[in-house]
Amino acid sequence: MNLRKKLARITFVLSILSLIWLILGMFEFVPFLLKLPNETSLRAHASMTVIFLLIASWGFWNEG
Repeated sequence: MNLRKKLARITFVLSILSLIWLILGMFEFVPFLLKLPNETSLRAHASMTVIFLLIASWGFWNEG
């Protein structure tokens, strides 16, 4: 297994965990932990999820 595929799998798992945290945070079951200047906590967590998904998609690009 090459490094690119391993990075893709790790970031995909992180994106799923981040998405679960985002949904639970929206319903106020868990607190939002990220703080970015001039951004809301919801938007900061959503951005983190999207970044993880972008990295995962890059890692799986042209796999077949």
